[in-house]
Amino acid sequence: MTTAAAVMSDVGTRREWLAALGNGRTSPFAMTFGSATDWVLELQADSPEFLGGSTAEDHACGVLFDGILHNRADLAASLGLSEGSADARVLLNAYNRWGADVTRHIKGIFALVISDSVERRLFAVRDPLGAYPLFYAHDATGRLLISTSIATLVSQPGVDGSVNREALGDHLAHRWPVAEETFYKAVRRVPAGSRLIATTTGTRLEGYWDPAPPGEPIKWITEEELESFDDRLTAAVERAVVQGRSGIFLSGGLDSIAVAALATDITRRTGRPAPIALSIGFPHEGGNEEPIQRGVAQSLGLEQEFVRFQDAAPAEGLLTAVLEYTRSSPAPVLNSWDPAYTNLARRGKSRGVEVILSGAGGDEWLTISPLLAADMLLAGDVSGLSKFLSTWQRSYEMTRMDVFRSTFVTYGVRPVGSLALHRIAPKAWHGSRVRRLLHKTPAWVAPDPALRQALDRRAEAAITSADPEAGFYFQDVRAGLRHPLASMELEEIFEMGRRLDLRFLHPYWDADVVDMLYRTPPLLLSRGGRAKGLVRETVARRFPALGLDRQKKRAATTFFQSILRAEIPKLWRSSGGVPTLVGMGIVDAHQVNVMVQDGLSENNRSGLIRIWELLNLDAWVSSRRNGVT
Repeated sequence: MTTAAAVMSDVGTRREWLAALGNGRTSPFAMTFGSATDWVLELQADSPEFLGGSTAEDHACGVLFDGILHNRADLAASLGLSEGSADARVLLNAYNRWGADVTRHIKGIFALVISDSVERRLFAVRDPLGAYPLFYAHDATGRLLISTSIATLVSQPGVDGSVNREALGDHLAHRWPVAEETFYKAVRRVPAGSRLIATTTGTRLEGYWDPAPPGEPIKWITEEELESFDDRLTAAVERAVVQGRSGIFLSGGLDSIAVAALATDITRRTGRPAPIALSIGFPHEGGNEEPIQRGVAQSLGLEQEFVRFQDAAPAEGLLTAVLEYTRSSPAPVLNSWDPAYTNLARRGKSRGVEVILSGAGGDEWLTISPLLAADMLLAGDVSGLSKFLSTWQRSYEMTRMDVFRSTFVTYGVRPVGSLALHRIAPKAWHGSRVRRLLHKTPAWVAPDPALRQALDRRAEAAITSADPEAGFYFQDVRAGLRHPLASMELEEIFEMGRRLDLRFLHPYWDADVVDMLYRTPPLLLSRGGRAKGLVRETVARRFPALGLDRQKKRAATTFFQSILRAEIPKLWRSSGGVPTLVGMGIVDAHQVNVMVQDGLSENNRSGLIRIWELLNLDAWVSSRRNGVT
């Protein structure tokens, strides 16, 4: 007899669930699908409601839904259901009408499991852009386990909790060749916009959402159609605001300012409490955004929780706090500012905030990839290229020489040269590209010959096409949808929300917004001759005294370098190096020490970053080997 099960448990402050396909288990709550109890969905909890989600079943199918269903009311109306029908009930009826095509009709951020005893198949679906995580693993008996939580999966009996040495080695080499891979051997990721399909013959992954499917002509957005962008972004912000009392991570950048302005307008129009501005003031020269942060909050009439970095960062030091944070995380922490923003989020929660909006995704979808330079060179568009280079200089802290070297040479001349060599001698040039990529693997990575051979075999999958079908610009933009780092960053933010019992929502990662921006011709994205022209014009008019029409992109890079320089030497000495990574054959002790001595020299910025990556990864791996999950 084949069964499907869903188990819930209290982990931290948020309940997590586990769906299983294989051997059944008993629980207080069970739903049976099929007259022969071939498929059973079980739930261990006081209530079938969890994380804003629900379950539903009928004689043949069962649905487990976790997340936010944006178009529930429209779906319910089209299916003849009452307006108050639970999400899972609506989706059960939707599946009964549309079958496997149900994913075409769903809008939201979610993890969805559908069990069908008639077709004898199970779907595990992740939302289009991966705002909700979804993972799966097999235990020793072959049972398939599914959850939004890596920690839940690796804690199950029979699931191999070993770390993935190949993924760790590639991570240190700055390569991520396998989208569904995690840092655990047994745990795999359902990529964004994809679904896992399990049948009696096995499992497979397939994509179901793509704004511009490969092999099909790109349906570029026209300038007239782009006029509806403000409406789409407003709808995305409203979808977030209605989830509860809102706070906004308000920096001095255009992305979060636009979100704050829209959220304020929406709350006033709908009679909801105004959002609270949550801001961190960074003290570094050239990057202090406090005047803009305070100016925006004051202009909008918002309460503001403004915290200077030295007060938001833990007293023991930012990096020490990151290492402590990473030891209890399901994956090594990517964003070293997490402890500071966790403290800021806690302050917001103490003031009643339930959902925090951010400007995340703005850099990915509102800006133009510099690889547009290569496409313009190939097209002989000298005038367009000149305007594009001017836009970069006006939008970023770059000199003319910087623009020439990076944007024109690195992202223009070199890709075009690579394309020419590929067309002349494709096999020879591809082999050369692979060898050069392998040569970039740090000498201190993978001293174990077996691991080094495995990394060498995997490297080819990390190479992008030298002759992309839709051009270099679109190949780079497409990576924003499917690159593992994008999924890992969203998973990390979700995990922070799970720890804090808060929702973090990102309007620029809304599928309707991305669908439009993804297909917007690049020069329309920077109308007005500056990056992020789509929102720049609007916020500049809204806040005329703040000079946002001329604002250039700011980053905390210099400030972070000063933190690395101040904290890394002590951390390296106290940790005794990276003994766990050395013991596992992931790095070579002698060569790492050589790199560290060079990295600690005053002018070696990249070396400090490398040392920090090693310390962070070693802290995570050592906690796994010590049984911490």
